[in-house]
Amino acid sequence: MLHRICLVLLLALMLTACGESSQKSLQFSGITMGTQYHITVVTGQNKLNPQDLQQEIENRLAEINQEMSTYLDDSEISRFNQYSKADWFPVSHEFLSVVESAVKAYKISDGAFEPSIYPLVYLWGFAKKIRVAPPSEVEIQHALQNIGLQHLSIRQSPPALSKDIPALSLDLSAIAKGYGVDALAELLSHKGFQHYLVEIGGEVYAKGKNARGKPWHIAIEQPSSTLLSSAKPIQGLYLSNQAVATSGNYRNYYKYNGKRYAHTLNPKTGKPAKNKLASVTVLAKSTMWADAMATAIMVMGVKNGMEFANQEKLAVFMVIHKGKSYKTMTNQYFSNYQD
Repeated sequence: MLHRICLVLLLALMLTACGESSQKSLQFSGITMGTQYHITVVTGQNKLNPQDLQQEIENRLAEINQEMSTYLDDSEISRFNQYSKADWFPVSHEFLSVVESAVKAYKISDGAFEPSIYPLVYLWGFAKKIRVAPPSEVEIQHALQNIGLQHLSIRQSPPALSKDIPALSLDLSAIAKGYGVDALAELLSHKGFQHYLVEIGGEVYAKGKNARGKPWHIAIEQPSSTLLSSAKPIQGLYLSNQAVATSGNYRNYYKYNGKRYAHTLNPKTGKPAKNKLASVTVLAKSTMWADAMATAIMVMGVKNGMEFANQEKLAVFMVIHKGKSYKTMTNQYFSNYQD
């Protein structure tokens, strides 16, 4: 699995058709990155062998998993995390480009998005290590000593990474799922498809229009701790040539002594982020960037997160805890997409 166990589908797709379709469309689905993927392709005049395309999709996802999954011991990221020397560790061009995007997100968010957070993710039980009680303050402080991108160096040619502390470990789970969506979108575009929708675990890229010639229609999920099968929409969106990603805390947490510990960790405190955000949805041209920005804003909280979104001209939809219910908040950039 590529992403942390706690991450699940936060964006419900609304793919039901109304009326007759003017063109044909095909659906593809499967399991990847610890979640599901769904793809709808409007075939048009394209000659398509569905079995061959499904296999290409599976192969591409397997490649990305092999590079960025912390759940695979022999993946590129796991081998780097296990590497304890200070000299250069060779990486693929693709892996390096994702790391560079993660570093950009780190810098632009003033560290709210932290690619080297894996020691904390593992410590809190949101990775391979599952725990039912929170870590001690001593454990948290020890983990914080092994976090920080100032300890990571990047070499462009030949592509490589190095670390100046042995325990520095990367976690790209908050960006790699979005990257996977973008990679599949690129695959489909290279094959000549101009209209499609790609979704992995709630991260979506919509290209062109649906089979009825209309913008793709999806929905943001209403926060609920119940199963995804009973999820209800809280806001509809119309998308064309646009990416969207949602990050949330309402389904991924554990309780200890009556206190709730959610999976979104603040890399500056080493503890779960304390704010009233239940979920954040971000729209961008790149699914990878929307993915990273949604995570960063979840850490920042309502006020700082909205100020950041406005500064970066990001379209944002927030769902905010209000007692036992929720309220929503958007900015001016979001109005162009809501139904």
